[in-house]
Amino acid sequence: MTDLFTPSLAVAAVRFKWQKDEKTYDYFIPQGLDLAPGDKVIVETKRGETTVEVISIKSESDLAEKQILRRAEPIEPVSAEPAQPNSDWNF
Repeated sequence: MTDLFTPSLAVAAVRFKWQKDEKTYDYFIPQGLDLAPGDKVIVETKRGETTVEVISIKSESDLAEKQILRRAEPIEPVSAEPAQPNSDWNF
């Protein structure tokens, strides 16, 4: 039951990387975290934290029990260019 003075949290339907079917799991979205389908987030599971993909945003869910922990940091692309030598080393 929701309290009239407590704002309800939106819910994100997420899919785990290893899933081959269309099944999703619902997690509450923390206040102030703006998410859209396709975003990657970190959630707590029985086996620890893992990265999942947001599939859709819902206004409510009877299945959500846990909250999303945080947005997953984007992985920086690795540069193929070799490191430049330090020009200050003139012996």
